[in-house]
Amino acid sequence: MNLRLLLKESFSKPTKAMWNGMEIEIGKVYTGFSHRAFSPIGEDVSGKKLRIFDFDDTLVKSNSKIYLQTKDGEIKTLTPAEYAIYEPKPEDKFDFSEFSKVIEPQEIKGVTKLLRRFAKSEGERKIVILTARSAYKPVKDYLAGIGLPGIYVVALGDGDPQKKADWIEDKIRTGYNDVFFIDDSHKNVQAVNGLKKKYPNIKLRVQHVNHEVPKTPATFNRNESIKSLKTLIPKNK
Repeated sequence: MNLRLLLKESFSKPTKAMWNGMEIEIGKVYTGFSHRAFSPIGEDVSGKKLRIFDFDDTLVKSNSKIYLQTKDGEIKTLTPAEYAIYEPKPEDKFDFSEFSKVIEPQEIKGVTKLLRRFAKSEGERKIVILTARSAYKPVKDYLAGIGLPGIYVVALGDGDPQKKADWIEDKIRTGYNDVFFIDDSHKNVQAVNGLKKKYPNIKLRVQHVNHEVPKTPATFNRNESIKSLKTLIPKNK
């Protein structure tokens, strides 16, 4: 039967019909020009995938330092790795001004290989760099310089781990139901892991990168921890 006639006859009352061997619901709007052409808009067949990477000490090591002033006035410097495990005290004051640029970057090739794999893989997925930095452009410039232009960068301008969890939760609420997050900070990982209980129906994989970052990719196990140095590619990309 001609699809146009089906639509004309049934426009006022949605019904189901067969077209080219597929069941469609007349009265709904459909989109696409493929074998999924008759998937209704807003009804995701494969799942909305979100792939989120931290930047400092996850994708790259740099010589950018955090300056810490303690309550007695002492000035200390922290690397991003040291800051990731530092437990702040109420009187601490931090200076993140060196993170307005990427100083002497060294690519962490194992994790970058995963990012490249996601970027080149077929299928629909949103890839995001989620950083505590306050400036996104240096991150985008660095990525473009290593052959990864066009990657979306979110600069939170805040080192509070809950900010990353809140950003991811907001995306879950918009409909993303297959989320992968990788970060070197155990505090960030813990905050994002907290979303699993809140959204049990969401596929949420959280990967912690140790500060002794492998030079080659590693593999997920069922507990989603790094156990080998051969592949960091999840089966469902």
